[in-house]
Amino acid sequence: MKPISVPTLKVYRQLFAACPLKPISYQEQTCIQTDYPRISCMARTQGHVSQGARTIILLLACLAFFSAPLFARDVFVMLSGGDTPFDNNYSQYLQAKTITAFFQQNYPSNSVWTFFGAGNVEGQQPVFGDVHRQRNRDGLLLDSWIPGSLPRNLPARHDLILRTFRDEILPAVANGGTLYLFVGDHGSRTHGKNPESIIALWSLSPDGASEHGWRYSRDESLSVTEFRRTLAGGIGRGRIVFCMTQCHSGGFHYLAFPRTPTPNPKWFTVMPDYAAPKNQPAFPAVAGFTATDEMSPAAGCDPDPDPDKWAGYERFVPENLLGINLFNSKPTTKALHSFSDAHIAATLVDNTIDKPYSTSEQYLERWANLIETRLAKEPNLTTKVRKQVAAYQRALDGATPKISDPAFRERQAQFNRFINRMTEQNFGLRTLLVAGTRKELEAAIDPANVDKQTPNRRRPQSAPQARQTPSKRRGGGGAPAERRKLYTDTIRPAWKQAVESNRITNLPPAALEFEKYLLSREDQGSNYFSFRGAAALQDEVFWNSGYSDPQTLNPAKAEAIVRWGAERRSQIVIWAFTSTDTNIQAAATKLMNSMPELAHASTLSPDLSTPLLSEDIAAARTLFYRRVLAAWQFLLAVNERPALAKIHELTELERTPLPQPQAQHR
Repeated sequence: MKPISVPTLKVYRQLFAACPLKPISYQEQTCIQTDYPRISCMARTQGHVSQGARTIILLLACLAFFSAPLFARDVFVMLSGGDTPFDNNYSQYLQAKTITAFFQQNYPSNSVWTFFGAGNVEGQQPVFGDVHRQRNRDGLLLDSWIPGSLPRNLPARHDLILRTFRDEILPAVANGGTLYLFVGDHGSRTHGKNPESIIALWSLSPDGASEHGWRYSRDESLSVTEFRRTLAGGIGRGRIVFCMTQCHSGGFHYLAFPRTPTPNPKWFTVMPDYAAPKNQPAFPAVAGFTATDEMSPAAGCDPDPDPDKWAGYERFVPENLLGINLFNSKPTTKALHSFSDAHIAATLVDNTIDKPYSTSEQYLERWANLIETRLAKEPNLTTKVRKQVAAYQRALDGATPKISDPAFRERQAQFNRFINRMTEQNFGLRTLLVAGTRKELEAAIDPANVDKQTPNRRRPQSAPQARQTPSKRRGGGGAPAERRKLYTDTIRPAWKQAVESNRITNLPPAALEFEKYLLSREDQGSNYFSFRGAAALQDEVFWNSGYSDPQTLNPAKAEAIVRWGAERRSQIVIWAFTSTDTNIQAAATKLMNSMPELAHASTLSPDLSTPLLSEDIAAARTLFYRRVLAAWQFLLAVNERPALAKIHELTELERTPLPQPQAQHR
């Protein structure tokens, strides 16, 4: 019989020595369960051990048998909804694939959950082509779709995710374990009263009654409020460390605390209403990191990554955390121990539109907001507090806080590293970031707004704008009525007649049939020609190419349809330009002159990226750092112990290391 493992024997020695049983670690619990058959055999053995020893072994056997419900374990969740096959970019699949592989290879399979896209499972027949990938073919960016298959993958659907959290994930950590949660794209924000961040999930589900066998749902998202309620209802003594890379992800820091802190009544000579105690929902023990704030998009919204140009928190965090290249899984650097370490490493190299920060920093920003919107205008502050509000304002203008608190100084040094790196990425911003006042930083963030207030302000040295996040599935500005009339009244009737009379001979059969279908839909009012119709055309390309069903896909037919979708607009105008009919030729000439983008409609887009960090993003990050430190300085000066304790609690949770990888689970 194989010997019992060392971690199990460690627990056994505690029992045998009548020591108080310490909390059983993740590794010890796993080993106890693995050793259960051998422990049971020993317990049944008679004669070679004493009665006391047999009693201890029996107790250990009971621990092994009941360890799953009694002892918490650490669990690992990868969640990436993707929204639709048009938005679920290949970069998101690479991210999810890499994180899932690490979790699956290093931790027990019953402690790992993956929710990605439509739920394609590695090793099984794919159910849907849910990952959008663009490829360069002869100078064209052609769409394609592949099934995003992952081991033991589940569909990223709202009801399934919440049910799995309630029934499996949260019970596993409720007795003191840690949930390591990694969330990919996409994200958005609700509208109307009390808007909040949401995680976009997978919005398609099978439906035999629908035209293509699938239907869209507008309700596939997970809001901060709903997720907080679910976590608080089952987390128990467990805790959660997260990393989120989606747009508007910063709103999920409010899983851990209310949006508006309540000031200490002792700060006032006459207590205002906003200082009165408030009823708050239950907040779970949760902290982590996000790619940006709740109001902003993130770089991860960019479509298909180019190995040389794909940049942003979405890529930099997993690559630094795991020490590998997301494209080929080859080692690049030493792996890091925590989401916190990966966040710092990623922020130092992220020169995109991202604005990465942590939960503890968001907590301090909320205090900064209270100081700016309430305390700075409050007439009934005590003298001490009013003095500290003034110190807060000076810190925002660049005065360096003189604080001896070690945790404060550590964060201050971290922010200085971030600012120094930004000046290295764009040296023209150094004066603004290091010595600029609050007004100058605000002017760089939103020049139009500040110009209205201070038209003669000193303008900091500018830098080229970094690539901005593209709008998802939007066409261009669309053709005015005259342009549309040129197509619908002059060019289209002749083009349709040529197609139906088989006079278009340079199209593959699949593309020709697809064009006949598009013309029939245009007869019913659909718009596939103007740039406003780009999303509708892409929709038709996806469903008619066959990419939605990987099991029946005909690659040659699919590429022919995709290529025609990319070239259709320009090819129709070129055909019209070569027509012998002078009216058709004249209409094509007018379209070409008024729509120069037609000449480039099917070619690769120009590279809009730049290695320089943009001025507005650098200024926004810098002002955020100043506000965080100034609020912390204020709380230290007034000795607001509950808030200071919360900062410490959140920071410690953020720094939770990943468990030591267990080679035996590979």
